[in-house]
Amino acid sequence: MSMGFKDIEVIRSLDKARIFPGEQFNVITKIENKRRWPIAFLNIKEQYPEGFERMQSSPDFRNPNVTYYTSSYSILGHERVKRYYNSTIDKRGVYYLKYLTLSLGDLFGIFNIEEEQEDLLEVIVYPKVVDASQIEFENKSIQGDSVVRRWIFSDPVYVRGLREYVRGDRMKDIHWNSSLRMNKLVVKEYEYTSERQVVFIANVQCAKPYWSAIDGEAIEKAVKIVASLSNFTIEQGIPTGVMTNANMISSSGNFSNELLPGINNFKEILEFCARIDKLPKVDFSEFLREKGSYFNSNSIYIILTPYMNDEIISEMIKLKRYGIIMKVIDVSEKGSLPELNHIEKIYYGGKG
Repeated sequence: MSMGFKDIEVIRSLDKARIFPGEQFNVITKIENKRRWPIAFLNIKEQYPEGFERMQSSPDFRNPNVTYYTSSYSILGHERVKRYYNSTIDKRGVYYLKYLTLSLGDLFGIFNIEEEQEDLLEVIVYPKVVDASQIEFENKSIQGDSVVRRWIFSDPVYVRGLREYVRGDRMKDIHWNSSLRMNKLVVKEYEYTSERQVVFIANVQCAKPYWSAIDGEAIEKAVKIVASLSNFTIEQGIPTGVMTNANMISSSGNFSNELLPGINNFKEILEFCARIDKLPKVDFSEFLREKGSYFNSNSIYIILTPYMNDEIISEMIKLKRYGIIMKVIDVSEKGSLPELNHIEKIYYGGKG
């Protein structure tokens, strides 16, 4: 007579729970038979989310977002078995491994019983991080590192000297008297300061109402740029923070959508970026209205957005009037966001 699953322990674990896209890791299954008698046949069926790649997969045709993995074991009495399954995930996000279905039988097929177990594991896949110098904005002469230096480091109080104008320099930085005298355009070159903080704000709203449309490609561009430029600013010693109006993916449901500026918090920023959902939690104008009351003039707020409407623009103009420094990185498909007076905007089309 069967003893069911009494004294049979199945534990699943990961050798790495935080990875980059395409990085290999192992799902480890450990089975312990605490009985004296052997187990002739134990089948384990595991449910995995879309995007998870592992050997011996079989799709569920009723639900294309689910894949099942099966493995079979014969285990002696008082024996422990451990298996490693090499796995990869190619896309940023948070992935949950939730359920196991155990099937137990004998050599003669006389009995077969099943039991479902909930076994929650979380895999966090960071966004791809690229070198800031490889990120191209609008044209090949403007890269991410030069944008950061121009927006964050330059302090109009400290002019170090003059240099020749290059495409992408601000018109207000041209030194006209020297340009006329030298018969070529030259611009002021500023001393750099690390006193200022930077906060990247990822807006995932793509339409009005805020929940009515999703532009997944634009959101992924924004997340990649936030992670990559954050890496650069932190390397330069600039306290860096991140914010978003997105839902944050978390099993507990209480992961904050704001990370305060720090100088050694890049791993926290990577996890923050991994958890950004494509679904907005709130209209971006409402987000700015709520969070803007805490903005300070010592920070530069870089907004990455695929969408702006009159309400969002109105909130940005109000913040500008209060002395808040904002910049915009346009991640829309064609760089079609409107120009705003005294708020610099640059377009990122996806290169780099």
